[in-house]
Amino acid sequence: MLMVFHRINDSYMWLCARFFVVALLVLISTPVFTAQVSFKPSLEIRETYTDNVTFSDPGKEDFITEVNPSLGLQADGNRLNASVGYTLQNIFYAKGSRRDTRFHNLAADATAELIKDFSFLNLKASDSQRVISPSGGLPLDNLNAANRTDVSARSIKPYFKKRFGGKAEGSASYSYETLTYGGGGASDAKIEAVTVELDSGPSFRRMSWSLSYSQNTTKREGTSDYSRESSALQASYQINKKLGVLFRAGDERNDLATPQNQGFRNGSYYASGISITPHSTLRVDLLSGNRLDTASISWAPTRRSALDVSWRDQKVGLNPGKVWQGALRVINRRATWRASYLEDTTSVQGVQSLGSSSQGAQSANLSSSALPLSDELFLRKRAQMDFGYKTAKSLISVALYNERRELLVSNDNQQLRGGTVSWRWRFTARTTMLLRFRGLKSEYPDGAGGRVGANLRSTDINFSRKMGRSAEGSVMVRSTSQDGLAGGRSYDEKRLSVGVKWGF
Repeated sequence: MLMVFHRINDSYMWLCARFFVVALLVLISTPVFTAQVSFKPSLEIRETYTDNVTFSDPGKEDFITEVNPSLGLQADGNRLNASVGYTLQNIFYAKGSRRDTRFHNLAADATAELIKDFSFLNLKASDSQRVISPSGGLPLDNLNAANRTDVSARSIKPYFKKRFGGKAEGSASYSYETLTYGGGGASDAKIEAVTVELDSGPSFRRMSWSLSYSQNTTKREGTSDYSRESSALQASYQINKKLGVLFRAGDERNDLATPQNQGFRNGSYYASGISITPHSTLRVDLLSGNRLDTASISWAPTRRSALDVSWRDQKVGLNPGKVWQGALRVINRRATWRASYLEDTTSVQGVQSLGSSSQGAQSANLSSSALPLSDELFLRKRAQMDFGYKTAKSLISVALYNERRELLVSNDNQQLRGGTVSWRWRFTARTTMLLRFRGLKSEYPDGAGGRVGANLRSTDINFSRKMGRSAEGSVMVRSTSQDGLAGGRSYDEKRLSVGVKWGF
């Protein structure tokens, strides 16, 4: 039965992938969407020795061979932009051929302007893998294949934009997305979203206004669905250069299957206030009213630096109460600082959705897999800081994050904090070194009334060298350890990997 399920799931995944490719080829071949297209096929062969392929104690050593063909496609035109990257990862084990497997890795995004300045179509597709439960070990890649599952996402989004002279600008969109899991913990989902916006045009000089409506429904197989519906009106009038008056009103209609709806309230709100601009780089907004009090500061002292901080106390909506949000950006000739804090109510499916603003950022670090797959709804509080320092030959990168999830069904919580520090040094014209440290600490309920926590530490050093115009060789040494697993388990893994990649 399990084999039949996987075959059906694989067939569905490839059907969606073929639809994306066919749609993209049709767009490229249509004369009106003429674009400059480039194909970049490649092939990587890699051999890896590990002294603990099963994350056990004592470990089991093995030699692992990878044969990974890849294809990259880029299309750039006036009315069509597309990017597709696909890798078929084939993995063969010398001492355990029954574990031989393959993985599809896909990242695709295409946007076409169907009717000039009016109608648009966006297509996205993604195939990746993630950990089912960190309590069974947290592999950093697909070579320790146990405890991992496929995650496939496909989305289609037609949208429209229209200018009504200088009076207003409007937009409307509809998106449909499917999320499919290969197994373990989280249910497959279908996500539908509708958004309509109407904003004042340039003919409104002192006064500006906007109307918006959004509705999002997530249908999950085998568990509860949930939805959110929101409408809002915002208006402002600038009395002079330093002072303006503000008005905000809206309505929230949410349906979440949680005990007593966890204090989420449906209803309307409104507030009025003032906007103070003491300097061209600084703005302060203050509003107070029925079911809503809010304050925000926006400061942009230079073109490359900005700080936005907001506080609100709202009595209705998915996340009622006192909430902070913030973002910091500082960029100079060599260094880049970025920091953010957010609070939202969502699910595993919501975080991994292609429409999620955090999906791309999370895919680059361990936090994308460090908490178990589940169908819980949760209030998510996440802080993240990224720093980069670049010179002519090196790049230092630091990423730190801290996340807390308050589970709304089981009335429990999950906690996660960690980071990555790396140094990339190009010490010759053809040779580059990457030294990287990764650490993570997580804690979450074990489903039996207790809690489990995991501490992971990993250090690796990578050397890569260009060999001619179309080939590149690499060598990697890695040491990983994790403790605090289910049953008090811990493990260590040492790894040596050598590979060659050819471009065609």
